[in-house]
Order: sequence, then C-alpha cells, then structure tokens
Amino acid sequence: MQVERARELGLCFGVRRAVNMLRDAARRHTGLQTLGPIAHNHVLLQELAALGVETVDSPEHLQGPAVVVSAHGVPPSVMHRLADRGLNVIDTTCPNVARAQHIVAELADDGFTIVIFGDSGHTEVRGLLGWAGERSMATLSVAEASGLLRRGPRGRLAVISQTTQRLQEYVEFARELCAAAMADTEELRIINTLCDATVRRQAAAAELSRRVDVMIVVGGRHSANTRRLAETCATIVETHHVETAAELNEAWFTGKASVGLTAGASTPDSVIDEVASRLERA
Repeated sequence: MQVERARELGLCFGVRRAVNMLRDAARRHTGLQTLGPIAHNHVLLQELAALGVETVDSPEHLQGPAVVVSAHGVPPSVMHRLADRGLNVIDTTCPNVARAQHIVAELADDGFTIVIFGDSGHTEVRGLLGWAGERSMATLSVAEASGLLRRGPRGRLAVISQTTQRLQEYVEFARELCAAAMADTEELRIINTLCDATVRRQAAAAELSRRVDVMIVVGGRHSANTRRLAETCATIVETHHVETAAELNEAWFTGKASVGLTAGASTPDSVIDEVASRLERA
C-alpha cells in the first residue's frame, strides 16, 4: 500500500520551541514542574517525565524554585501570582498565542467587547479570557455572542479566534456575527489570530485527502489542533485519528491502495515515523 505524508505535519515551531526550552531547563533545574501540560500529547509528556519534569494542574501545587508556563499560555493574574511567590518562571508561551494575548489586552484597554471564537474550556482560551477582561466571552455560537452584545451598551465589538480553530469555520462565524451584531454595534473589528502553521497543516491535509483512499491523523486525543485536522480530513475521505501506531487497525486498509498521513502540531517526530513504518507494512 502506498503511504504519503502531508507536505506539512507534526511539531510546529511553537511546540518545538517550548520543548527545547523545557529540555534545556531540565538540565539546569531538578524537580522542574510545568503548570499544565506543555502540550496535549501524552507520548511527549512521557518523554519529558523521563527527564524528571512533573506536570501540575494548579499554581498552589507548585514547589519551585523554577516553574514552566506551557505553550498555551496563562492569564496575567497567574503570572502575577508566580512572580509574587518569587518563582523563576520559564515562559514557553507560543509566540502566536502571545500575539493574541497582546491583541486582546489592547482591545480591552480601548473599550471593546471581545468575542473569542473558541472552546471556552481550552487552556489557551482560558488564558486569553484573562487578558481580555470582564467584557469578553469565548464561544462557538453566534447566538450566544449576539446575546452578550444585547446585554450591554451599544458600542465597539472585536472578534478574534483561538489560534488552532479551522479557518473556514472562523470566517463563517465572523460573517454571521457581523450580520447579527451590526445593529447593536458602532464599530466592529475582526482580527485573524489563527496560527499560520495550523492553517498550512489543515490545507496540506485537505490537499492530501483528495488523492488517497484513507487518512490517518496522528496526535493527542485532547489536542485541539489535531482534532481540527481530523475534522478537516473527514469531510473529504475516510479518516481515523490515532495517538500511536498500536491503535492502527488492519481492517481500515482492506481494499485500499493508498493512505495519507498527517499529524498534530504536538506530535513527536518519533511517533509519526513509527506510524508510517507500520502503515508501510500493512
């Protein structure tokens, strides 16, 4: 069976940067802790745990003296708490996420109501909400976003996106929200905060999906960008999302001549290579 990889896949600049920073910090600090997972991939986290890196889910559980802020970022209130405790903070926030944080902070200072197109429970989005202030919300629903405007004074609205959302869905959300909100808004800004690497990976995955019989998407179950990749491919061809090669099922490839392979932005190179090797033997 022919196996073809997407022209762009796997670790993005932001995650690779965060992992390299963490590996370097682990050589300099014992008992290193990260506030939340550095990225949403359990294989990657296992590799880091082998270096003595521990993941904790709350600032109260940090013991110091050094702590790592994950690539997803945190609200400013958390950064202040860490500074107040005198901890040495190693900030691996992805530059794309940091850009979005800076944008929403400026918009909040300028008096905008801010709608974030994203999953309100995602770590990145919770951080963005902290930077955006009280007049903000995160939602995937146009109706819910419109309700926020109706409850407040007529004024200025800004719309941004979680960096790992799908481009077309963000465009459609922004278009529908413009139509619904214009009567209650004097000024409306739509800002593209999507990660360029995410957009390129989705485009490459879609392109590959159109010329193969089945797609395999490799990455963490809790990885937002990996789920978006799988959703993108599934609209075109039969698609299966796996975390490791062990999850591959031979029945998926019966009667198939070609398989496409892509992977989320937090998927280690070693995992992609292992899946590719297993597919080539199928």
